[in-house]
Amino acid sequence: MITMINDLGFNEEYINPIKEGIKTSTIRRHFNAKIGYKIQAYNVDKVIFENLRCKPFGYLKITCIEYIRFDEINKEIARTEGYLHEDLLKEVLYEIYDEIKPSTLLYYIQFEFISLEDEDNEPIE
Repeated sequence: MITMINDLGFNEEYINPIKEGIKTSTIRRHFNAKIGYKIQAYNVDKVIFENLRCKPFGYLKITCIEYIRFDEINKEIARTEGYLHEDLLKEVLYEIYDEIKPSTLLYYIQFEFISLEDEDNEPIE
């Protein structure tokens, strides 16, 4: 049984890469789910800019959670985030998180995308 907790919002630009399996991870400052949890993924732009509570575009099954320091972000991590180089990912993270330092601990969360069409109505706690 997969447990449902939380949800994760993504900017519009990340939705298709997630659906296509190009973006298979996310880096967050805070996260409280565990491996195996199934989390709703939604378009944060619609929530913020259109003030909507929108339905998820799919689900993310959490497959791995690691603590990493900001300065440990490498090309492989950037690739799973959908970036060609770690400097591009770091630049985006600097924009999102104002006060980030090389030693800042982050959650590196890997996931499998589950489309709404593939949802098998598995019981959720």
